[in-house]
Amino acid sequence: MLEDRTVELEREREVTAAQAVALDRVRIARELHDVVAHHVSVMGVQAGAARLVLDRDTTEAARILSGIEGSARDAIHELRQLLETLRTPGGEATDTASTLTLDDIAALAEASTEAGLPTDYAVIGDPVPVPSLVAVNLYRIAQESLTNARRHAGSGATADVRVRYDDDGVEIEIVNTGRAVTHVRPGLGQLGMRERAAASGGTLEVTSRPLGGVRVRARVPLPTPDRAGARR
Repeated sequence: MLEDRTVELEREREVTAAQAVALDRVRIARELHDVVAHHVSVMGVQAGAARLVLDRDTTEAARILSGIEGSARDAIHELRQLLETLRTPGGEATDTASTLTLDDIAALAEASTEAGLPTDYAVIGDPVPVPSLVAVNLYRIAQESLTNARRHAGSGATADVRVRYDDDGVEIEIVNTGRAVTHVRPGLGQLGMRERAAASGGTLEVTSRPLGGVRVRARVPLPTPDRAGARR
């Protein structure tokens, strides 16, 4: 009996270790996808814009090329952070963006506009402190949504990013105009967004809009001070 139990415990440890490795691989893949897909998409759009104006407006071309240079630096910085985290014993991929906050989404909207997708940004309600994991995940959801809009919405499209705070939680909504979408196809990007929303204890909705474009809405409940105190 003792030998059987020892064998059983050893198998359980092996299964637990394998599950931990699998989870780490998923986190790493998600971070790599978000960093690479976003920055490469931005650089691709900017390079195309620079090519179109190169012969007739060298000043504008130089401005766009400067944006490509900045996107490349940002991508290298985020990839270096990710690699450093992977080299740290016990480090997790989500730690690479621990300095990101919901306020940084404003910069995402600005970068989206510079990359050719005019994007409005607004904060609704009174901001409250948000756990760093929630902030990072909502930031990445916004980043992926804008990346998808730039890739698929078509010329003349616009986007709106709204961060809303209320008594029950925080939500982020990204709406873009553009090509009509009859069916939102699930892909790695959407899978990553759903995983991030779930990891924060929240929900994600991705729907096509009747007049064209897509709406992405992620909501995360936050404990109120009274509820937090009641749980202690």
